[in-house]
Amino acid sequence: MNRSHTTIADARELQSQLCAYNSAFEELDLMFRWDVETLRSLAHAPSDQARIAQYIELHCPHLLKAYSAEFLCEAIVDRKNAYYEACRATTIARADDTRGAQMWRPDCDSPHAQAA
Repeated sequence: MNRSHTTIADARELQSQLCAYNSAFEELDLMFRWDVETLRSLAHAPSDQARIAQYIELHCPHLLKAYSAEFLCEAIVDRKNAYYEACRATTIARADDTRGAQMWRPDCDSPHAQAA
């Protein structure tokens, strides 16, 4: 694969990850959103859980007064992983669209939408 294809694939993966994280944050009513710079600044963390824990410790330590870091990280990663494939499909479908990936929301028929 040449460099431009790798760059495009990397950009799509980054957008898919951002979409999945931000969709999870929204579903869990967390008041933060990540952008490219945020995700890149946390890229050295060895796992999703470590990445999220580092972000919370730096930017939202007040959450740790009500919830354990382990609980928050597990909840976020679980929801992020649930959204990932839909976000990836959206990102690929929008490959020629300069707007990039947008947060994915479940259909009105889904159990998550009905619970809201």
